[in-house]
Amino acid sequence: MSLAPLLQVSGLKAYYQMRFFGVTREVRAVDDVSLTIRRNEIYGLAGESSSGKTTLIKTIARAIRPPLNVVGGSVTFDFQDGRRDVYAMSPAELDAIRWSRLSYVSQGSMNVLNPVRKIRHSFVDFAARHLGGTRQAFFAAVSAHLRRLSLDPKVLDAYPHEMSGGMRQRLTIALATICRPEFIIADEPTTALDVIVQKGVLAMLREVQQEMGSSMLFVTHDMAVHANLTDRLGIMYAGRLVEEGPTAQIFQRPLHPYTAHLISSLPRLGDDVRKTGLPGAPPNLADPPAGCRFHPRCPLAVARCRETAPLLDELEPGHRVACHVAKARASGAALS
Repeated sequence: MSLAPLLQVSGLKAYYQMRFFGVTREVRAVDDVSLTIRRNEIYGLAGESSSGKTTLIKTIARAIRPPLNVVGGSVTFDFQDGRRDVYAMSPAELDAIRWSRLSYVSQGSMNVLNPVRKIRHSFVDFAARHLGGTRQAFFAAVSAHLRRLSLDPKVLDAYPHEMSGGMRQRLTIALATICRPEFIIADEPTTALDVIVQKGVLAMLREVQQEMGSSMLFVTHDMAVHANLTDRLGIMYAGRLVEEGPTAQIFQRPLHPYTAHLISSLPRLGDDVRKTGLPGAPPNLADPPAGCRFHPRCPLAVARCRETAPLLDELEPGHRVACHVAKARASGAALS
């Protein structure tokens, strides 16, 4: 696998900024996130609801609108034709790279497919201007792409409601990859599918990614999916990245107590130990707690956790964690 970075996110801050009756309210949904995604890898993003996953990927794709605003940091892609900061691009420049170099697989297929138009019209809307050529050549290319993904080109003449949920989701993947983009964002694309259909969709995503050599940012709260699909994994909590590393390494040796809880909650054959949830709830990001944002729910929290926010530091090769206790254990130092 190439180690060359394709995406560089540095110090990204994206806040929901609202003002009502003279009172300003700021929700720090993404608060100082830095990460790198390499070429030809699948990077997973995990965390419970309200952790900031969806806001982060929308911000990376520059698919935001007020009251969500970027207040700091940068998002830079290093595409084959040059390095680009998406927030320094004009609307026309951004429109030119969408679907051709940067594409998106959404959670619900009906958010993409028009329910009153045949599937062929969706391919025209998304890809015709990028692929160019005659109408006949365009649909020949679309049909060939569908066959590569084990889809019958006859679906082009169907309406979305005539297909199953799994088939519609496969078509959204086909739409997102028809232009052979360099970077794909997949936002919980298998959440609404049953386990058998989910397995087929995940296999299709992996095959498409490997065949095209694209990079992928895959978002889901399902840790089992990450274990089977992703190369590296980032864990988000309360708007911040708290752990990151190779997926296999994180599952074998989670360093952050929040990550350890997520992994321990997975069911295992022969495990009859009763699963328990974390006490409390994620913090209010309009008024987050001081220090580590996880400390009100953390069984390992000490005084320093309540006072100082931990930095995301590398404790093992390629394995970063933001936890005072984990760092103290690694160094053998006492912590109070």
